[in-house]
Amino acid sequence: MTIEPIYHQVDCIESNKLDLRQANAVRKYKHDIIIFEYPNNNNVPDMEFNNFEALKKPKRLYDKMIKNLSGNILKIHPWVKADQFVWENINELWNKNHQVLLYRVDAPSELTREWLDVWMGSYPCIEKNWIWWVKIYLREKIMAKNIKYILNNYKEKNNPNILIFLQSFHWEHVRFLLTNPTKNEIWKYYFGNFREINKKNIGNKIKKINKVFYKYWNEISDF
Repeated sequence: MTIEPIYHQVDCIESNKLDLRQANAVRKYKHDIIIFEYPNNNNVPDMEFNNFEALKKPKRLYDKMIKNLSGNILKIHPWVKADQFVWENINELWNKNHQVLLYRVDAPSELTREWLDVWMGSYPCIEKNWIWWVKIYLREKIMAKNIKYILNNYKEKNNPNILIFLQSFHWEHVRFLLTNPTKNEIWKYYFGNFREINKKNIGNKIKKINKVFYKYWNEISDF
């Protein structure tokens, strides 16, 4: 079955203020699939909730998720508080027998946490830094792979409503990758503005800067 998904992307402002746009979107649009910008450390992006019918979601899993979005994490990432409301609204849909499938599509934690280890306090000036774009490319390549998996394995409807919780700039890039661009098109898109790197020398340059980036570059890059 070839599906024609209907996408609805919603941002979240990462600040001390409570941004409830994503939570409100869950309640308003009642999507079939929600794609989270959560790290995925498994082989597939399915969250465990997907193994159960809407009215049979284990309370222990829901309580664990709420607990993970509380406590110390809020001291580092206060905007995560809004995710509690997202999950409350998802649970409300399940209790009304509306099935919502949930997916983590970001890169493994090993890669995503390098933001804190390497680039803390650097944004937004790093938008002009090619190694920042290496990390963005690696993450988004994994996001695109996971979304392709979701689309290829979804069998319920021809035109599922999909709620995208990737930040808008990620979603713009991922949509580009989903068009199956050529290697040259990908290089130009991510790295075309940087004269100091090319397809031949970029690997060694990454190796000197960050071992985690280099590991994933060798495993999944197009170059």
